[in-house]
Amino acid sequence: MIEQRTTTIWITGDQCSHANSALLDCDQDKTTVLMIESIARARQRPYHKHKLVLIYSVMRHFAAELTELGWHVDYYAERQDFESALSEHIDRYRPTNFRMMHQSEYGVTERMTAALEGLPCTVTPHCQFISSAADFESLHKGEYSRVTMENFYRKMRVKTGLLVDGREPVGGAWNFDKENRNPPGSVHNFEAPLKSPADDTTAAVIDMVNKHFPEHVGVVSRESWHLAVTRRDALAEAADFFDRRLDQFGPYQDAMLSGQVSMNHSMLSAYINTGLLHPLELARDAEQRYLDGTARLSSVEGFIRQLIGWREFIWRIYWRLMPEYRKRNGLKATNRLPAFFWSGDTDMFCLREALTHVREHAYSHHILRLMVLGNFSLLAGLQPEEVNDWFWAMYIDGYDWVMVPNVIGMVLHADGGYVGTKPYAASANYINKMSDYCKKCVYNPKLTTGKGACPFNALYWDFLDRNQDSFKTNHRMQMSYANLRRKSDIEVQKIREQARAYIKAMAAGDRL
Repeated sequence: MIEQRTTTIWITGDQCSHANSALLDCDQDKTTVLMIESIARARQRPYHKHKLVLIYSVMRHFAAELTELGWHVDYYAERQDFESALSEHIDRYRPTNFRMMHQSEYGVTERMTAALEGLPCTVTPHCQFISSAADFESLHKGEYSRVTMENFYRKMRVKTGLLVDGREPVGGAWNFDKENRNPPGSVHNFEAPLKSPADDTTAAVIDMVNKHFPEHVGVVSRESWHLAVTRRDALAEAADFFDRRLDQFGPYQDAMLSGQVSMNHSMLSAYINTGLLHPLELARDAEQRYLDGTARLSSVEGFIRQLIGWREFIWRIYWRLMPEYRKRNGLKATNRLPAFFWSGDTDMFCLREALTHVREHAYSHHILRLMVLGNFSLLAGLQPEEVNDWFWAMYIDGYDWVMVPNVIGMVLHADGGYVGTKPYAASANYINKMSDYCKKCVYNPKLTTGKGACPFNALYWDFLDRNQDSFKTNHRMQMSYANLRRKSDIEVQKIREQARAYIKAMAAGDRL
């Protein structure tokens, strides 16, 4: 007979932190930690295999660490669903109450507590964020007002004390983004990140994922696996980034180079979002590198801004505006996601490169996400929720709270301008400037219409043309519309026809 343990702490795959607030102030002798691998949950979307392996392996390693620390862990591996495992746990242990940390996805906490057969449940705050709802709400002037990320970021800098002297920014500016926009050029130094090889636990997870999800995107094996699945290995990868890439991260963070997946980016976001690393510890480590003189201020500030500025900002937007936010479609975009987003089968080199990164690594850095994949989705008028779900399924660091504000808001401007004051729309000129992609492409970045013209160009001008009512009063769009007005009626008509031809080809599944 199993000794009754009165409390069960239910921990899910994106909460594998020893700072998990549900673990705090609990009597280990009277507590069971419950962890469940649900095959049904992983089939709700066609999640990339790398993402599934990461989450399941992190869970198994975390369970082993908790056991070593004296916790009693009831772990259900490779179960068909949450419900049957939960019922089995309750029958076996007969807990009188549950505890869980608040879930990151809207509505999941409520669904989980409703499944507890009437047992009371204490929900504790999420431990992976620095801001409070009050921090965000204090900047709003009314229910429907918007807050810029820059103002929120400054508040978070003062709150954390990062790179501030009193209440003033170190270096005399809050934001050094203008120094961080260098194209790759002919001279660059992009260091390969540290790799964490698979152990026997991860190898078993790889076998399990390949067995249950053979149709999902991604090729994964023990030999090719290189991601951290423990806090120890994640910390080692973070230290490697600070030692070898942080200083050069800033200048080239917007650059794109064929064959380069990581560039000088940290590649740490997936570890933060599963709980292995905390954003504040990373921000403080980065600040120390500036104070030690081993990393330039513009790089350190840019890295810290991503952690305590942008990441916190989108978290607060998600919880302020859900659930209706994910349904927004302010530009009335209705075109279906083209098949090549899944296959990578396109002649457009920039898109093929970005999609190759995603298919092979479940990752691409933020400029490929925003200015290649996202920009194309915006210009082509792709349906926002479908684009959001693709990003959610395919990216190893993607969760609902991550993708909804980023995709619906920043990428597709479908939220009416809550996240960004202007859409991130650009022609091929931007990609040509910031990468070497156009040199290797069959399309000409300087042509807008006719044979060999880059689809980004006609789609860009058509986007401006068809959305004039939405942006005609936006002062940040006036230069773009002045350039559109310089085009003759005949030229605009040719652009419309070319753009429609691209849209028709994508809908028919033709190669673009």
